Parts: sequence; structure tokens; C-alpha cells
Amino acid sequence: MSRFLYYLIFTNMVAIITTPIPRLLLQDAGDGAIVSMGLGTLGGILFTWIIIRFFSQHPGMDLPDLLVSYTADWFRIPVTLYFAILWFLAGAVNLVMTVFLLITFLSPEMSIYTITASILVTVYFGVLLKTKSVLFSLEIIFVLMVPFGILMMLKLFTSSELEWDQIKLSVMHINHLPTFTSFTSTFFMFLGCANLIIFNKYFKEKQHVSILSLGWVLLFAIMMLVTSYFFPIGLSGFDRIGQLIFPWISSADAIRMKYGLVERVVFIFMFIFVTIAFMSIIIHWHVAYKLINSVFRPGFLQVNQQNFAPFVLVFLFLVVGTVLVVRMTQYDIYHYSIYYYNTLPVFIAVFFLMMFAVRKGASSS
Repeated sequence: MSRFLYYLIFTNMVAIITTPIPRLLLQDAGDGAIVSMGLGTLGGILFTWIIIRFFSQHPGMDLPDLLVSYTADWFRIPVTLYFAILWFLAGAVNLVMTVFLLITFLSPEMSIYTITASILVTVYFGVLLKTKSVLFSLEIIFVLMVPFGILMMLKLFTSSELEWDQIKLSVMHINHLPTFTSFTSTFFMFLGCANLIIFNKYFKEKQHVSILSLGWVLLFAIMMLVTSYFFPIGLSGFDRIGQLIFPWISSADAIRMKYGLVERVVFIFMFIFVTIAFMSIIIHWHVAYKLINSVFRPGFLQVNQQNFAPFVLVFLFLVVGTVLVVRMTQYDIYHYSIYYYNTLPVFIAVFFLMMFAVRKGASSS
């Protein structure tokens, strides 16, 4: 597997920290969250293998290329737009959560419009980058963030504030039946591979999925689940964790680096995961922009051989994103996220239907 494919998968896993997923899992801590995470992990790693195997059979071709080549327009257009809406909403959830995190923990006195605008300016130019440039930017972010991430994990594992008895107490609830929301939330972690619907155009060579490759993905996923689920419980307590709006960050704020340049670990935490959240928004909206652009190519936006459609389209993304940030509350984002994650079975069904249609079209052509 290409290193860039690892980056796409790992980015989606790391970015869950800045989504409603940790809180949704921790709200089911007394029910079936642990079993749900186990089942979601098994389903997610299987889905990852299927997706990579499918696109490896069509190197250098993204989803629009496959649908144009092997399916009819009546099938291609609705499927493409459906995926575009899902990817846009995934980026919008990251955007809204990131703005709320910054307002709550870093700049409570700053206007929500100022924070949103500062994020969206960066996102605007990031989304309009070439697909190859997005992958290179993602690699730079990973190289820069890895040392800080290792430092963060070491501090968490060795923290005296971490109550292992509270973690053991949470494990005692492993005998509960799984919950659907916790299962779909866990499964969402593994959808980084689905970004191949656009980024597969960059992978000109066939991707070989070995057991070792899946093992690394599985190991990283387990590490992120353990970090996002058990550590907030160990730092904030099993009985109290369900009351926190931002359980991970509130828990990380309890840790101090007495002799560090930055005493409050939450600032290091925010630096790492907000940066990853930026890249996650750019990736999701880049995919959505490419999908919509493959369907609609308005001629009236082309002036002197310069096509302004991409600029207008991404600007519309920014407008809708701003409206969502301003109008939604913290309760709204968690409430509607449940509906979003619970529609993943529909997404999986449509994805498998798309794969079947492409294979049938390829075999008959």
C-alpha cells in the first residue's frame, strides 16, 4: 500500500477526536459501547479491504471516471450527488465542531464569525488544490504532527491523574448488548479508505493489500479507540464522563507538564487535532467538490477560457458551512450527527450497488 493511502485512512481516524464520535461512544459507556466498538472495528477493517481491493482493479481511475465509462447517466448522476452530499456533510461536522472547540477552550471572547472566517479562508484554497497537492500537504502535516503526537501519548500513559480503576470499571460493562449508534460511529472511523473515490486517480499502480497492511490499520484504529474512549474515563471518572460536552479535551485539560514549555497539555492537544481537523475538512470538501464538478459544468461561468465554476462551487460550500456554524448549537450538532452516522448502512448499500454496476459494466464492455 502507498504511504498516501495510509495517510488518508489515518487522518480520518485521528480526526474523530474533533467530531461528536467520542461523546456518542461515552454516552453508551454503561450500555454496549465496548462490544459496539469491537463489532464496528471488525466491520470497518473488512470494508477497508473491500474498498481498496475494488479500486486497485482500476488504477488511475476515480469514481466519476468509472461511472462515466461503465454506467448510464440515470445511475451515475444520483449516485455521484449522493456521495457528494455525504462528503460535504462530513466536512461540515468537522467544521462546526472545530469552531465550537476553539470558542470554548481557546478564544471564548472572539466572534464566531471571525473564527469561522479564519478557518474557511484556509479551507477555501486547500479545497481548490490539485488532488496530488492535497496528498502532499497531508504528508507534510503528518510529518510535523508525529513528534507532538508521540509526546502526547507518552504523557497520557504516564500521567498520575489517570485513574486505572475507573478504566477497569468501564470494562466491566462489556457484557451489554451493542448499540447501533456506537457501532456506526466506530465504523465511520474506517471510511478514510472511501476517499479513493477521488484520490484513486493519483494511484497509477495497483495497490496490494497485505495482511501486514491491514494489521497496521487495525492497530492504529485500536489505539485511537482506546485513546478516545478509555482515557477520558480514566481522567474524568466513569460516572461523570457522560455529562461532558467535549469529554476528550476536558479530560486532557486535567493534565499538566510541570517542567514543559507549555504547562497545560490541552494546548498541545488542540494544536495537533485542530490541525488534523483542518486537513480532514479539506479532504472531505475536496472530494465533494470534485464529485459535483464531474456532474455540473456550467458554461456561463467560463470567461476568456477561464472556468470560474470551481471557485463559485467552493464559495457556496463556505456559505453553507458558515450558516451551519452560526445556526447550530452544540446540542444540535450532536443530535443531527446521530442521524448522519446511523445512515451509514444506506451508504454501504449504495457503495456496494455502485461496485456491482461498475463490475457488470466493465465485464460487458
